[in-house]
Amino acid sequence: MTPRLTLRKLPYAFKVDADIQAVGPARRLVRKVVESLRLGWQAPSLDDLELLTGELITNAVVHTEAPCVVCIRWTGRRIRVDVTDAGTRDAELKASPPSDEHGRGLLLVDVLAAAWGSYREPAGKTTWCELAAAAGGPASGLDAQSTGCRSRKPAGASAIG
Repeated sequence: MTPRLTLRKLPYAFKVDADIQAVGPARRLVRKVVESLRLGWQAPSLDDLELLTGELITNAVVHTEAPCVVCIRWTGRRIRVDVTDAGTRDAELKASPPSDEHGRGLLLVDVLAAAWGSYREPAGKTTWCELAAAAGGPASGLDAQSTGCRSRKPAGASAIG
């Protein structure tokens, strides 16, 4: 069941099991949560959101073999998806040979996200991405502070974008 949310009820977080089969339902839940906000996003933006969320969650599950937590936030201008896992290394772009079947997830994030980055947490790391709301989105006047979001990256965070 998709929660009925408003911008004032964000952030919204949930746990994803350490199972690659849990990635699809998790990324679809993120899409449904954002759709329920009625930001005016069209299919291409929602498709990008779902794709990038899937990439971040897949990286967390594959590289840590542990559960992760997904948090959806409104920054005042963008939707931000944080994926916190037990990993100890920051996410970084790496070149993959054309014949490699893996290793392009963060390249997609880098190309499609308005901004992204990762930073260490006491129990692991958080990798995040932001996607801009569609033109004509909410005229709510809400800002990052009113929704509990950080308006700046935490100290020591590496940010890209």
